[in-house]
Amino acid sequence: MSRPGQTENQIQNPLQNQSQSGHFDADTIRRGALACLPLLPSTIIFGAVLGVLAAQRGLSLGELLFMSLAVFAGSAQFVSVDLWRETIPSATIIIATAVINMRYILIGASLRPVFRGRPLWVKVTGMHMVADENWAVSMTQKDLANPGFLLGGGIFLGVVWATGNTVGYLLGGGIPDPEVYALDFAFTAVFAALTIGMWKGKVDLLPWIAAAVGSVIGHYTLPGTWSILAGAGAGVLVAALTWREDMDDDSLEAEFAVEGRDAYGAPEGTNAAKPATETAMETGQ
Repeated sequence: MSRPGQTENQIQNPLQNQSQSGHFDADTIRRGALACLPLLPSTIIFGAVLGVLAAQRGLSLGELLFMSLAVFAGSAQFVSVDLWRETIPSATIIIATAVINMRYILIGASLRPVFRGRPLWVKVTGMHMVADENWAVSMTQKDLANPGFLLGGGIFLGVVWATGNTVGYLLGGGIPDPEVYALDFAFTAVFAALTIGMWKGKVDLLPWIAAAVGSVIGHYTLPGTWSILAGAGAGVLVAALTWREDMDDDSLEAEFAVEGRDAYGAPEGTNAAKPATETAMETGQ
């Protein structure tokens, strides 16, 4: 049923109608930021832990904040800080963070309706501010056509994250021995907690075992921190060898598909959900 003053073109093509409101309008950015407000406590604490570890590893506050601005990926930053040495193993850090951030390929694919038909600078800006948290919040929205919601959540999380980094860094600089407070275990604890949310059931059992075995073998046979890559490689290889088509039932497409929308949870161009009046005419009701 159409609303008063709504043109026929607006009814038939809601995606085009929404794109006319601009790429990043202020109201949508504000709503995106407010939607991520419940994430403030966990984000600031998580950021503070990274700040403490960075201070203990000898990074300057400026280097830490630049990393947060340029990378904006918590798990990758934790890996980078943990691998940080006097002689920085650049190749190891680059490869390790690239492997960890491969999930953004799938995240980017799920956000296709948000950036379809928009300029490159909008896509780059929007995707740079994507974190796991604001992506998850955005995917729960009924309408993904405006990237401002995603950007608003990203800006909010970025500010909170940097604040946590700063607080943790200042606290970390005053702690002479991190082992006394078990801060040296923070990196392991953070990733142990993250793995709980990654477990999808029996399908993950063999790859996880392979990753664990590969890491242990790598720890005793490879120099430096290459054991991380050995574990990741073993897990990915076993996952690829044991993959079956029916394992994709819980994929992003299945998870976010809703009635009248495409598999990515947003209107698909001119094939978007039809208005009730149009559906009624086709069914003869």
